[in-house]
Amino acid sequence: MYNKKRLVGGTGASFLVVALVGMIVLSSGTAYAAPLASGSGFTVEADEIRSDEFLLYPSAGEGDQGETPVVVVEQRGVEIDGLVLTREQEVPMMDGTMEISFTADETVTADEQYIKLTGLDAENAEFNGQVINAQSSENPEQQFQQTAGENADPEEGYLTNVSGEAPGMVQEDVEIDMVYLASNEITLPGLDVGVEYNSSE
Repeated sequence: MYNKKRLVGGTGASFLVVALVGMIVLSSGTAYAAPLASGSGFTVEADEIRSDEFLLYPSAGEGDQGETPVVVVEQRGVEIDGLVLTREQEVPMMDGTMEISFTADETVTADEQYIKLTGLDAENAEFNGQVINAQSSENPEQQFQQTAGENADPEEGYLTNVSGEAPGMVQEDVEIDMVYLASNEITLPGLDVGVEYNSSE
């Protein structure tokens, strides 16, 4: 359990799918790559995020400013309470910025998600059956991994009994900076999309 700890790579989110979901009804096999993002990308906040299975590893991603180091989070059986996704950017041919927001007023559910994030803060985080493993591999993405939940594959110890059960990860009061999110299937009940323009004059 971590208190006020920068989890750079915690789950992420799982949530973002909302990013381009805006006016779209999410369906299976769809990826949303955040064309709404500028600079670091977009921000997702949530009261609580839960996933049955969780995998984290380092990789590379691309934001508005080009290539950037990221942490990849893959998860299954995702639930998100209090989802808020925001993105601020310049408005083409206008002197000002706009803030786009996506909110859901009920629990968001997703079956599988693939997320690239650049930072994560959580008031509290819990992992069930957590395994953090540094290992030899020609693939940099497999040299360091964190798993939790039913997909965890811990070594047996003499005193410890690490088991992977659901939910594998629970995070409370979460804020995540993302540059990419793909979801196989997601449900966003009570979706609301807001746009606020801020003139620089």
